[in-house]
Amino acid sequence: MRANSFFLAASAAAIATAQDLATVLAGQESLSTLVELLGQVPNTTEFLASQEGVTLFAPNNNALATIVGSGGIFSIEEAAVDPGLIEQILRYHLYRGVIRAEDITEIPEFVSSFLNYSGIVLDGEVSGSNVTGGQVVSVSLDEEGNAIVTAGIKVPSTVTVADLEFDNGVIHIIDKLLLIPLTVSATLIAGGFTALAGAATQVDLVKPLEELSDVTIFCPNNDAFQKIASGSGDITDEQLAKILEYHVVQGTVGYSTALSNTSLPTLNGKEVEITITDDGAVFVNSARVINADVLIANGVLHVIDEVLNPARPDAQPNENDSSYPATSVGTVVPFTSGIQPETSIYSELTQTTSFVAAGLMTATPTMANAPGHASVTTSGVVMQTGNSGARNELPALAAAAMGAVVFAINV
Repeated sequence: MRANSFFLAASAAAIATAQDLATVLAGQESLSTLVELLGQVPNTTEFLASQEGVTLFAPNNNALATIVGSGGIFSIEEAAVDPGLIEQILRYHLYRGVIRAEDITEIPEFVSSFLNYSGIVLDGEVSGSNVTGGQVVSVSLDEEGNAIVTAGIKVPSTVTVADLEFDNGVIHIIDKLLLIPLTVSATLIAGGFTALAGAATQVDLVKPLEELSDVTIFCPNNDAFQKIASGSGDITDEQLAKILEYHVVQGTVGYSTALSNTSLPTLNGKEVEITITDDGAVFVNSARVINADVLIANGVLHVIDEVLNPARPDAQPNENDSSYPATSVGTVVPFTSGIQPETSIYSELTQTTSFVAAGLMTATPTMANAPGHASVTTSGVVMQTGNSGARNELPALAAAAMGAVVFAINV
């Protein structure tokens, strides 16, 4: 009890004597590149310093070396030429609310940044954010007790120095740049989910899907599609579009901590049933979530081990659904023809790394009542299929939004 009281008193004293943002950053040798970068974008610096009650995850010199300086995307001087890009990157490092080290637990907290809808163009492709309230990161403790900030394509950044108080909040120094979540198509290619990528391309759902805001996507992996390979040739494009729409909830971003035993409406018009078992596993109808909380530009994606069947909304967890036409495992993954897989697949997207799949239990408020989440509605958006002109081909990750940054930052 005394230790806790002492800690609180020390924290209060630190807050009382907190300095402005520029002074605190300048006092950290490992943040000299960030200080220099901010000197080139005064409007962004003023914005960061003017927000009240915030948390700044400040990338250290090594983290910023991948985008500035020798061998980087641009030099410090060149940063001033494109202040908009720098502003968006830095806005994704500033979060609403004061999060101190003592607040971080093993259960992920999804905190909202000051990155709202934006269009960032690199390599001819656009990426950005279309999440109500601002794009998020996941903040949690890893198995060793380190504070981890997880951003786009599940890149984990470790807090190396915590709780640097400044007059408007707190700063944590991190060892990797936070990667702005990519578009759905770029994320699918990054994770090697080429069957879903190919299926969406075949029925012209890529662009409509990426234009939606606040989505939750249940993404069958390639193994799931291979289970129905022999019957996939009997599925018409219209049927395929309806199947894919059954994997998308629009109007709410269902991070794993907000999932509960409930039904959710999909773009298909039918509902999926979410089941959380006693050991913390999450099922969507009969499909298990094997990797949760993959952040994307317009919401979140959860990887599942089966293709959901809208004809079987009553399928139960772990049930073998054999109602697809002539269902059996094929030797070739369907819908992947013409889709170029990325050779450097980011492994965190393909492994069972979710705390949900690992069997850890959490408090699970309903998505409708979870703080920061919209109510569960479909908002009337219907994805068009088949007849709207040329297909929206999925680009390879190297040519996708933020493609150069993906590999420079995360290799």
